[in-house]
Amino acid sequence: MSIEMILFLFTFILVALASIFDLKTREVPDTLSYIFILGVLGISLLYSAYTSSLFFVYGLLGGAIFFLFGYILYITKQMGGADVKLLTGLGIVFANDFVWGFPLSLLFFFSLLFIGAVYTLIWGMVLYVKSLKQANKKAKELLQEKKTIRFTLFIIALMVFIFLFFIDDPTTRLALASAAILAIATFYLYIFIKIVEELHFLKKIPVAQLTEGDWLAKDVHIGEKLICSAKHPCLDKKQIEQLKKAKVEFVMIKVGIPFVPAIFLAVLASYALYFFV
Repeated sequence: MSIEMILFLFTFILVALASIFDLKTREVPDTLSYIFILGVLGISLLYSAYTSSLFFVYGLLGGAIFFLFGYILYITKQMGGADVKLLTGLGIVFANDFVWGFPLSLLFFFSLLFIGAVYTLIWGMVLYVKSLKQANKKAKELLQEKKTIRFTLFIIALMVFIFLFFIDDPTTRLALASAAILAIATFYLYIFIKIVEELHFLKKIPVAQLTEGDWLAKDVHIGEKLICSAKHPCLDKKQIEQLKKAKVEFVMIKVGIPFVPAIFLAVLASYALYFFV
């Protein structure tokens, strides 16, 4: 059995299990994530011992690059800690493979961006429809609140489309038209995300129910004193203890969607390109 097939089977099993945990409990056990990272490191090290040490070195480099990418998303509260650990392992897995002369790690990255965007959009649409009456009410409120921005965007877009009649170059016309449409689409996408987030991703829970890794959505103050800041990537044991000592009863946390299944789909798409194209 080839090293590529061994890594694929190990990755498929571990990431599939992580997806199941994420869908069922919204958490992936740290043990599972560390088994994945140490497992692919061990497989790479053993293979390097019989071939070239560069295989292991490239794996470490790939893991480090994917970790940095994931960590940036983590500190901006776009990705959970488990997702970062899985990405680190996948950076090791894909580091030595190529498709059409392109690094498989790069193809996985673009697959994840595309699949992740579609997956998140579909998940958001399902949640919107699930609370349709509340969502539509919230949409009217936000559109009224942002009416100045909306009006300005439409005026600018109208001016751009009028200006297009005086431009002969088709490339320039396409670029300007696309920019105008993209600006309006981005505005409505922001409204959509805001609605879904406020209705489904922001939850007020008792401090007693907080767990390490929860995302604090709003700063916690007692009077003028800041007890806990939402700028921190996630809550740790020390912060939770501070909240308890300050006798804070409830906090607002942000709940993300289970994103590991999107990572799993991107893995399958990447290996489909590798093995069958």
